Amino acid sequence: MSALSAAGVGTSLRVQWHTGWKVVLGWVLGLFAVVLLTTSSITSLYDTPDKLRSYAETTTGPGMRVLNGVVAGTDTLGGAMVNELGFVMAFAVPLLAIALTLRGTRREEEAGRLELLLASRVGRQAPLLAAVALSLVALVGLGLLTALAFVVVGADALGALVYGAAVASLGAVFVGVSTVAAQAFGHTRSAWAASLTVALLAYLVRGAGAVDETWLLWVSPLGWYDKVAAFGEPRALPFVPSVGVALLLLVLALWLSTARDVGGSLVAARVGPHRASAGLVAPFGLALRDHRTVTLGWAVLTAVLMGTYGSLMQTVIDAIKGNPDLAAWLAGGEAGIVEPMAAMFVLLLALLVGGYVLQALGSLRKEEVSGRLELQLSEARGRVAWLTPHLVVITLGTLLVGGAGGLALAVSTAAALGDSSWIPTLLLASAQYLPVMLLLAGLSLALFGWWPRAQAAAWAVFGVAAVIGYMGPGLDLPSWLIEWAPFGLVGDVPAESLDVTGALVAGVFGVGLAGLGLLGFTRRDIPHR
Repeated sequence: MSALSAAGVGTSLRVQWHTGWKVVLGWVLGLFAVVLLTTSSITSLYDTPDKLRSYAETTTGPGMRVLNGVVAGTDTLGGAMVNELGFVMAFAVPLLAIALTLRGTRREEEAGRLELLLASRVGRQAPLLAAVALSLVALVGLGLLTALAFVVVGADALGALVYGAAVASLGAVFVGVSTVAAQAFGHTRSAWAASLTVALLAYLVRGAGAVDETWLLWVSPLGWYDKVAAFGEPRALPFVPSVGVALLLLVLALWLSTARDVGGSLVAARVGPHRASAGLVAPFGLALRDHRTVTLGWAVLTAVLMGTYGSLMQTVIDAIKGNPDLAAWLAGGEAGIVEPMAAMFVLLLALLVGGYVLQALGSLRKEEVSGRLELQLSEARGRVAWLTPHLVVITLGTLLVGGAGGLALAVSTAAALGDSSWIPTLLLASAQYLPVMLLLAGLSLALFGWWPRAQAAAWAVFGVAAVIGYMGPGLDLPSWLIEWAPFGLVGDVPAESLDVTGALVAGVFGVGLAGLGLLGFTRRDIPHR
């Protein structure tokens, strides 16, 4: 076991900032934009004490608590904004922490760049500490910007600062989780899966504890985030477990890093057979192996979340009925609440499936950067022959992820409402978003084919489209913008009929972009630097 060595932390930090500042700013400014949009919309929707009191009455139901947690002070402007941001921040902040931490640790180690850096006068633990420092700076920046956005629209300044601190401390816990995962697993993908599993469990445990405000809230990092009660009676005690657990996990990660070799991991990768099976040698079998873990992970995630949302359908509808203004905003009256809520959940499912599509296609670039693509193309195999099996597997994976989520939402909704007719309705609505998935896939493929270094820009388009699709009506964005944004092209199904024209536009553009991407892939250099 080697001793701890943090020499050269500054050098590591400069290297990580130089190579990743765009990613850091992208995460922080992207989430800040979501906060700004939310705060501006809430300010206009709830601009009187009476409206805020009415809003607060809708947040006391168990359904809302499972979705957004136990939010204190929802009869204030700040509390209402915290509640509206509850679902987004519960996933986005852990994702930010996991992405930035693993980027500076396991990903660099897996690529072999960490070994090169350690050959200089840089200590073994310096890159790990630099990644943690960069992630925490990003989280503190996000917390301060969030607090500023709250104050600008008129929320209580002290509450805004406390909430900003709660956001940063929530992220800090998942920075710690990611550092340990980076020591435990030898592949970035496995470390991501382990960290995301912890985030999902934290969300579910918080949801279970939030229904009756039980001790389970103290088991989840999201429960500590709720317990801060920024716009109720702010408490300092919940920061203790957040900061303490983050520090303990960091210390554990530093200690674990001394117990393994560079490039190794604590959980040994399974040793496979000496000879690959006939299926694995075939291009399709290899593609299936490459994507199966990610696909199964997304399928389980969508099924769990959609099953949870569907089971809460009746509860959420009851809560919304308590706010006539919100019911009217949804569909012009109480009679039309069910379909808009179902459409909102189907849209959430489409967002999840879209995330899977982009992540799966993004792995193609990783194959190229790692050098494995060159190695495979050195065989008697053309580029299209290499790419086609991957596209087939990702297409099947999209159907699996969407099908699992759609079925879970349909069955749980039908059970909650006592109406089995929702099963075919929601399954059909879920399938009607497939042209949008094709459009996203085509965009990612076109970038991979012609400008592979810019393939990640598809995520930026996805983010903007998600904000317009999910929050556009509440933000009073122009109807033409909502209808012609990617997720609006198919219409607000099942509350409305499928927009056949929009679906055809999405499908045709998707096919065209995919064809363009294939053409570019056959003509460009490999690897593309």
